[in-house]
This record gives sequence, C-alpha cells and structure tokens, in this order.
Amino acid sequence: MKREVQRWRLKDLDKRREEITFPEFQREKQLWSVDKKRLLVDSIVQNIDIPKLYFYLNEKKEFEVIDGQQRLWAIWDYFGDETYKFKQKHLKFSQLEKDQDTDVKALADTIKEYELQVTVIEDASDDYLRDMFLRLQFGLLLNTGEKLHASTGKMKDFVFGDLAKDQFITNLAIPKRRYAQETLSAQISINSFSRAKVGTFARTRYEDLRDLFNEYENPTGKNLTFFRTQTARISTVLGGLWTCFKGKTQNLRSRAYIISIYLLYEEMADREGLLPAKDRSVFPEFIQKLWERLRQEISAGFARTNQELYTFETYLSSASGERYQIERRHEKLKQYYNYFKEKNKVMGD
Repeated sequence: MKREVQRWRLKDLDKRREEITFPEFQREKQLWSVDKKRLLVDSIVQNIDIPKLYFYLNEKKEFEVIDGQQRLWAIWDYFGDETYKFKQKHLKFSQLEKDQDTDVKALADTIKEYELQVTVIEDASDDYLRDMFLRLQFGLLLNTGEKLHASTGKMKDFVFGDLAKDQFITNLAIPKRRYAQETLSAQISINSFSRAKVGTFARTRYEDLRDLFNEYENPTGKNLTFFRTQTARISTVLGGLWTCFKGKTQNLRSRAYIISIYLLYEEMADREGLLPAKDRSVFPEFIQKLWERLRQEISAGFARTNQELYTFETYLSSASGERYQIERRHEKLKQYYNYFKEKNKVMGD
C-alpha cells in the first residue's frame, strides 16, 4: 500500500472532475445544506484551511473518493454558479470573473489557486479502503448492497442472481465490490416494477429497495404472477440492450445514467426486448454520443458551453435516486433522443 499527500489547486480539482469517481460505499451526493456549502466557500475565500480529501488511485487511474464527497460537491456547485451568500458583493463565481473591479476579479483567481491537501492511496485492498472509510466516517454502517444481501426471498434471488450476472450489467463500468452491481440491479427493478404496477417511477433509497424485497420475498397468487411476468420482462429488456449495444458498454459508469437508459429502452422495446428497426443503430449511437458530450462538458470546467448538458448533469449528480429526479431525467432523455434522431446531434450543441 502506498500513501502520498499531494496539494491540488481548486481549478485542478474542477478540471480533473472526470477522473474523480465515487464508489458505492459513499453517502448520497448532496447531503450538505446550503449554509454548510456557503461556509466552506467562505473559508476558501478567507484562505482558511479546510479538511483534506482522501482519494484511492485505482487500476484505471481514476481517483475514487474515500472521504470528502460533500466538500467536492460544494466546490463544484459553486464553480457551476450555484448561488451562495457570503461577504463579497457578488453571489456567483462567473460574476467574479467578469467584474470590471480589479480586486473583485482577482478574487476569482484567488479561489481557483486555493490549495488543499489530498491524500492519495494506491495498491490497497478493498478491506483496507472499507476500514479507512469507516474510520473517517466515525462508524458508518453497511451500505445499501450489503444490507440487501442480508435479505432473503424471490426478489433477492432475482436481483443478486439473475440480474447481477446478466451480461449487460457485468460489462458496465460499475465497480464489482461491495455489491455495487447488485444495487444497480435493485434500482432498475424497483422502477420497472413501479412503472408496470402504478404507472410512476420509484425512489431508490435503501428503505425503498428493502420494502420491494420484503413485498416479493414469498409472493403468492396474483403477486406471484406479476412477479414472474415483470422479472421476465426485465431480463428480456436487458438482453435486448446487450444486443443493441453489441457489448460496447464498458464506458458507461454513471448509475443514474444507466438506470435512465434502461427505463427509456424498456419503454420503447417490444415483447422480445427489441427496438423498432429504425432505432436499433441510432439508440446506442445516441447514448454513447450523449455520454461523450457530458464528459467533455465536465472536463471543460469553467469553459463549459452547453447549458442543456449542464442541466442534465445536475439531474444525474444531485439527488439522483429521488423519484422526481428520475422522472426529470426520463423526460429529458426522451426529448434528447427525439432531437438526435431528427438533427443527428446532441441538443444544445
């Protein structure tokens, strides 16, 4: 195991955002209140030290966040022009950069040049990383996947057996440790079941997934018939997705994005899990192109230009498991897809 303390400027943190990922043991992305975010940014403005970040440099040369997720989102949100009220007269970062006052404009450079400490871990085992995270979080308990793994019954067997071993799921760029792929499978299932049963999407927190597992632990009668029908539908759709993408799914790593891909495909697919002939080549091209453009916009940092994609990125990164956010992503993705079919380009470009 290697451990190195590095110094990163905030502008580097923003520029390298695409290289920074969040493993499944992390908490929800947006837990901090606006007041806590404001206090962090104000500390940066006042040149006050803030706690260090902990990253794990994995074999893909990505920086997995062990500790510091809330600080990262507070900083990225500010660079993305979320409004924080602090002592300076301007509320948004872009206003600082464009101000004619030399002192105010210099403040933007001060923020970008602010340095914080980052401890980078390499060549560590999963057990070491898990223990380190638990110690840093002062006793955080099991994650969603680990809790669900303790369940029993038909839904648990379907999610942890059939779905978690499906080719489409296993070939995604989703970590395999700590039941991350099983958690994704459960989140796909709850939304597929909810839409089929009541016509709406579902929140994907642990409590919601636990209730789904409990409801279909040992279904009988009509519940059993529905369970068999819907699980067969999910498996068929995943098979259709695998065929549609021809196995080229290794760059898809955002759980929220993957769930939305599945839900849109499920809506369009026939009983055999296939799209209409006119969509079979366009759909995977659209999904890959949109993902590529999202990554490019994130990498652009301050120079991002596509407001549509910035909005969609917030749907992916902020409260991504809430029902309203899943609904927003679904409608946006349909809108983007119809536009792509007509114009052969990503909306907003």
